[in-house]
Amino acid sequence: MAMSYRKAVNANITDVLSLHNTTEDNSVVVFQEPPMMEYYQPLWLQVILAILYACTSLLAVIGNLVVCYIVLGNPRMRTVTNYFIVNLAISDILMAVLCVNLTFYYSINFHWPFGFVMCALVQYVQMVSVSISIFTLVAISLDRYVAIIHPLRPRMTRKQAFIIMIIIWVLAGGISLPAGINSKIDTHSNSSTIVCKETWPTNIQRSIYTITLMILQYFLPLVILSITYSIIGYAIWGRKPPGERERHRDARQAESKKKLVKMFALIVLIFALCYLPIHTFNLLLDYQPDIGHFHYLKVVYFAVHWTAMSNCVYNPFVYCWMNAKFRNGFKYVFRFLPCVRYYTPKVKKPLKRINTYSTQMGSVNVTIRKEICLATYNKGGAQ
Repeated sequence: MAMSYRKAVNANITDVLSLHNTTEDNSVVVFQEPPMMEYYQPLWLQVILAILYACTSLLAVIGNLVVCYIVLGNPRMRTVTNYFIVNLAISDILMAVLCVNLTFYYSINFHWPFGFVMCALVQYVQMVSVSISIFTLVAISLDRYVAIIHPLRPRMTRKQAFIIMIIIWVLAGGISLPAGINSKIDTHSNSSTIVCKETWPTNIQRSIYTITLMILQYFLPLVILSITYSIIGYAIWGRKPPGERERHRDARQAESKKKLVKMFALIVLIFALCYLPIHTFNLLLDYQPDIGHFHYLKVVYFAVHWTAMSNCVYNPFVYCWMNAKFRNGFKYVFRFLPCVRYYTPKVKKPLKRINTYSTQMGSVNVTIRKEICLATYNKGGAQ
């Protein structure tokens, strides 16, 4: 069966529930009212979901803004790797501001009051944000690969890093463009309800686009990340240098590399786990059509959708936990909280340059005083 939906993390519940309620009239996909639309969550569940989505959006915006401030506000933190981290933070902020709460509202009410421009923009930004995140993680892994496996090669410069980030944004915008172009708003017959959905000329085009996105945004990047970090892990933990002196020297040099690799490997793992349920949800709907008639399908959708959206929250917590410099930066920003202990680092006084002549005369004076004391002591002992 060909896919007749785009991946659910970038779609909405209307598209998902209408998976088996579309027909083709003159090669255009026509929406029909799905029976599952009649199911509405109880009030207590809506309140819980609203709190989850609101907290996700708030924590993501605050955490990632602090990350940007720590890197851009401190000259010592402006490294190539940290600029990639800022790129990740910007993509997560876009997701949190423009997508998380709006898609939740639409999925709860089945009504889009925000107009055509916001409909296309939200669909487009969701896909751009996911693409930027995974492409940036791939760029970081390749940079770490070159730095650790080929240490004699020239390191990536800031200019090269900015060029790579521009390429990432162009690629992410390019592969996401069809979703924005095909996003439309429509009014149901005999109803004032407005829906925001993708309308494709044929289901085959939609299927090809969905499969391509799943490969480019999830499976292919994870394969590359798995290979690079496996090689890096073996190089750091698997090899044992000959000789005791070399072993201790390399162990000290590799300690910082290990911490950095662990941090980015954890970020990749979190990304994979957050988006795995939504992809599994899509595949099950595609190959098991009867699941579309499950009464609580909408609840399952919210569970997998929130899991994917929550990925924009976790990165700042990982930086704060596994990196001392980011941890100190977070303590500085939140030092006004009573539970945060931030100690201002002591500024060492600069060394003063002393004239060579003064130093020599001081040494002579000390020597003379020592000789006088010794002579006095010897004289007293003789008496």
